[in-house]
Formats: sequence, structure tokens, C-alpha cells
Amino acid sequence: MITIPRETFKKQITSPELTAQFNPKNVKLVDKFLKYKNTSKSDGTVTGYTSDLNIFFTWNLLENDNKLFTDMKKIEFADFFGYGVEELHWSSNRFSRIRSALSSLSEFIERFYDETYINYRNIVLKAVDLMAKAPVREKTILSEEQVDSLLNHLKNTLNRPNEACLLALGISSGARVSELLRFKTSIISEDNTAFDGLFLETLKTIKTKGFSKQGKQLIKYLVKDIFLPYYNDWLIEREKIMKKYNQEHDFIFITRDGKPATLHTIRGWIEKWETFLETPVYFHCLRHYTVTHLTRLGLDSDFIIEIMGWSSAEMYKVYNDLTAKERKWKGLDKLKNHLDDKEKFDDMIADK
Repeated sequence: MITIPRETFKKQITSPELTAQFNPKNVKLVDKFLKYKNTSKSDGTVTGYTSDLNIFFTWNLLENDNKLFTDMKKIEFADFFGYGVEELHWSSNRFSRIRSALSSLSEFIERFYDETYINYRNIVLKAVDLMAKAPVREKTILSEEQVDSLLNHLKNTLNRPNEACLLALGISSGARVSELLRFKTSIISEDNTAFDGLFLETLKTIKTKGFSKQGKQLIKYLVKDIFLPYYNDWLIEREKIMKKYNQEHDFIFITRDGKPATLHTIRGWIEKWETFLETPVYFHCLRHYTVTHLTRLGLDSDFIIEIMGWSSAEMYKVYNDLTAKERKWKGLDKLKNHLDDKEKFDDMIADK
């Protein structure tokens, strides 16, 4: 199978063998820090902290004599971030995330270990300036023709109603891939509609991205006519699989033996989508597609912001991929009417 990856540089420097050699005092500080963060931050955030700090202390082991974190100088932090940019080819987002992780660890030490490290102060932010934001991946913008052809291919050519349903849910809701896996049959009802019956409204909230353990709980809205036909097709096949393997749960998406689908399952599906479309596909591009599609249809940005659950208009600007030429500009009708009136006036003068 041929897959088409997005062009992103990756270099692995960490390993269990190296982690085992970390300065024991650093290990103790990090363990305490992660346990503290685990009481209030989401699992994803804590996992991110763990990964980022593992990278830093691997560098510290290999390039900085395994130095105690509280003894580090500004120049050493600057050296580490220089290494990240030059050797690991960090994006501005990765740079900022690791900078934030190290600063958070520093603040934790300053707050809770002030009796042990009396003169310690957080110097990370002073030592390392933010990196200017710059895209490092070519963004995939799927056309409506591509999405329609993929849906048709999954449903009619390959007879994969599970994958067609997932794609339909993605483009009808704009939900992240982790959120799609949380959808259950128990929260979908054809009778529970919103906005003139054009959208299905989930019966319960779904956990979405957020910094707390609970995340951000949101009611999700699905474009009814996009999602429902594929959902109903898949429910028939899903029921057969669930009975065959004696499974009892209400997650919409399942594996071949009826267990709830995982991100690993979905990645396998998406590789086949990439092969068919001959372009990189990642679930976040479906989120872009939803916002762009609804904008192209003429829905107000305020409405799209509302159904996506955003708290500001900035996110709308990020996900709307319409070019200036593709947008519907309200003032153009006034210009057109003006030119029509002028043409009629000129014709009248010419007739005289």
C-alpha cells in the first residue's frame, strides 16, 4: 500500500535506555511535577509535558553533562532551543510548546521547592524568545468533488459503510478525530433537530479539547442530510457485527470484531483514503472542509462559530479556506446594480 505523508521532518533522539540514565534528581522533580499537573490538566496535556520534558532531558544527558535542572544557566536553555531548531527542525508551535513546558516545570519548582532551592528563579522565558510562527506543512484543502468522490468510492465501490459513515460524520460536524470516536448511537436521534431541521443535535454533550481533565463539554451539531444516509446504512451492518461477536456497547465506530474503534483503527482507514485521492489526508483537514463548505453555502460566520463551539472569531479565520475570489461579498450587488443603471442611462442618452 502506498501512503502519501505530509512533508514533516522527524528525528527521534529519545529512548528508554537514555531515559534510564537521567540525573535522578531531575527525574524526581519531573515525576512530582507530572503528578501535580495530572490533578488538573487533561491526559493529553500531561502526555505532551512528558514527551517534551523527555526530549529536553535527553539533550541534557547527551549535550549538557546531565546537569541538575535548577543549576542551569540562560545560555544552556538557549543552546537547547538552538539545537531544537537546527537539528530537530522544530515548528514554531513545537518550539512554543516545549518552552511552555520548561517554564511550567520551573514555576512548579519555584513554588513548591523554595526551601530546597532557595535562590531558584524561573529563567526560561527570559532566556528564550518566542519563535516567529511559520507553517511547516503544506495544508491539504479538499474540494467538494474530492469529498463526494471519496464518499461514493467508500460506499458503492468498496462497500465500506463504516468508513463512509466516519467521513460523513467528520464533514457534517467538523469534529476532531478524538471526538468522532466518542460519538455513540445513544446520543443520535433523527427527531432531535435544530436550526429549521437542517441539523441533528446530539442528545448529550461530548468531551472536546480542553485544558482540564473534563475537557470542554459541547453539544455537537451535524448537517442532517450529509450524515444521516451514511449513518443509517452503517447501523445495519454494525448491528450484524455486534451480534456476531456478542458485543454490547453503543460506540458508533467499531473494529472488525465489534470492539470500539481506536485511533490506530482510523489511521488504517485514512491511509487508504490517501491512496485513492492521491493527496495527503488528515482528519483536521475535514474540520477545515466543514467550515469552508458552510461558508461557501452562504452561512454567516457568527452561526458557524456558534455550532463549532468557538469562543471567538479567530478560529473561524483559521479554518475558513475560501480565497478572496471565492467569497461572496455583500457589496458586489450594489456595484452591479449601479453599473446596470448606468448602462440603462447611457442607452437612453444614445437613443436620444
